[in-house]
Amino acid sequence: MKKALLLTIGLVAALALAGAQEKVRVAAAANVSSVADRLSSAFERSYPQYRLQFIFGASGALVTQILNGAPYQVFLSADSEFPRKLVDAGYTDGPEKVYAVGTLIFLSTRKLDLSKGLAVLADPSVTRFAICNPETAPYGRAALEALVKAGLYESVKPKLVTAQTVTEALQYTLTGVDAGFVNKSALYSKDVKPYDREGRYWFAVDPSLYAPIYQAFVVVKGASASAGVRAFVAFLSSPASKAIFASYGYGTP
Repeated sequence: MKKALLLTIGLVAALALAGAQEKVRVAAAANVSSVADRLSSAFERSYPQYRLQFIFGASGALVTQILNGAPYQVFLSADSEFPRKLVDAGYTDGPEKVYAVGTLIFLSTRKLDLSKGLAVLADPSVTRFAICNPETAPYGRAALEALVKAGLYESVKPKLVTAQTVTEALQYTLTGVDAGFVNKSALYSKDVKPYDREGRYWFAVDPSLYAPIYQAFVVVKGASASAGVRAFVAFLSSPASKAIFASYGYGTP
């Protein structure tokens, strides 16, 4: 009876604490979803009075939402160009800051000859491959740039399937097409683990074929008045945050 009472008291206290936590609303590029749980846990251990609330989407789509009044406080983009648009439009408290450097990979669940590099896309065995929308998703932009620089785009264009986000491109790659261009951090997700064999199922796209993916964040105008937002911004620049991103295959700024 006493043990049950203590458990009940503990549960009530935990619920009260969760209810008292200030939410920090974070709009984040889809590639950040694989890192979000670790980021949240580490942040909330250091700042237990705050809780991160992530909303994921294509970076360009999130910018449009912010410009139309979406109540986000921090925006974590998959590049530096989309947050700079908000800076230039006067929608931020301060400039954009790089928090991680992304890596583009080519992934397949099929038995393809990856020793050919991107040229494998020209093989008849590859009938469809996925990228995310280059207009709104920086990893899609990088994939398109790589294909153009490799001199392959026009010949493989009929095989291209466009997803709205890099997460959706990953799902296409796992379930419906022969290969896809995705973020390296996707390798750490449960569904991709069986294919985490470099050279067998994936390879890093030659970084000379696309502009560096500097992922930057901004604080939405007025949000820096929140102590929780200020704490999260400090956390993003901390060694703990950098170590988490590095453990998921990101480069450090």
